[in-house]
Amino acid sequence: MKRVILLVLIALSVGVTLYLNRQAEPVAESVRLMLEAQLAKDPRFPARPVWWQDGAILAVGMMPETQSQDAAAQDVCKLLHAQGITGTAVEIYDLQKIQQSDNWALIGRASCKPSPE
Repeated sequence: MKRVILLVLIALSVGVTLYLNRQAEPVAESVRLMLEAQLAKDPRFPARPVWWQDGAILAVGMMPETQSQDAAAQDVCKLLHAQGITGTAVEIYDLQKIQQSDNWALIGRASCKPSPE
């Protein structure tokens, strides 16, 4: 009986792992390069994106301002949507703090997932 339960648990863990891995679709290298070029044209984003996490998160660095940078993150979502990427979240980090002290201060974020209507 214990063996059957163990096999069922293993099968469930494999199934959940496969499901989670299929949820985040990696962004193609050509699309990444195109988006990075578009971001480089915007003076608000002086550096290349900090990281892409398998199509799930795009982290971008910006110089800090007094207010939240959620609107800038929404602008990045618009660029992603133009490329057909809708399952990504955008996080904006304080580029100055990263450069000075390797402190990753989140200053803005947006989910690029379409809102349910």
